[in-house]
Amino acid sequence: MSGFRMTLSIVQLSFHMRYFSVGLQMAATVYIQADSLTEAQGKLEQILSKSIDARDGRWFSDASFGTPALPEISFATAMEIRGPAQDDTCKTINIDDVVQLMWSSSDASKSKVLPRSSSQFRSKTGSFYWADLEVRTVGIMKFETETEAKAFLSQITEERPPVHWEMADEWFELDGFEKAEYPLILSPNIEVLAVSDALPLELHWSISEEMKGGEGARH
Repeated sequence: MSGFRMTLSIVQLSFHMRYFSVGLQMAATVYIQADSLTEAQGKLEQILSKSIDARDGRWFSDASFGTPALPEISFATAMEIRGPAQDDTCKTINIDDVVQLMWSSSDASKSKVLPRSSSQFRSKTGSFYWADLEVRTVGIMKFETETEAKAFLSQITEERPPVHWEMADEWFELDGFEKAEYPLILSPNIEVLAVSDALPLELHWSISEEMKGGEGARH
């Protein structure tokens, strides 16, 4: 009987929870194989102002530099939440809105955004360029009151939590509320806004700079 009362109290508590959404600024790192900075810039421009689907694993790689497994264009397997977007406010939404926000857009798949990009690619010079990007998605929170939701937003602005892709089921799935450390999930559709001033596009690694026969560095 005591177990039944505990279950009932949890159900009653969940009934009073509400959903809130807000645009979140994030930081991401992209890696590009190219034979020159100009070529890398051209490839980078293909993803600017586009969205990527965080559920599409082809966007992300932790393969070592200089190995055939590294895609022509890939994102690092972690991003960082910076805080609410300046032009957005915390809004109350319903479960139908939540489901819609958590639906992956077909236009954000890698095959749609970069139809000619190779999943296994080796530039002629073996050069890898990188840049930090400003990206944005929608965060969905679950709290009893808007005051609690806004207090939480202040917390993550200070903590800047990382989003690791080995924990994608906690961040980009509706049932992530039951698994995650934070009462927060993220829409899988991540918009690439601009190159960050903190790390503009530049050469990061090349075979010529490594000792011959040495193992490639992981990114």
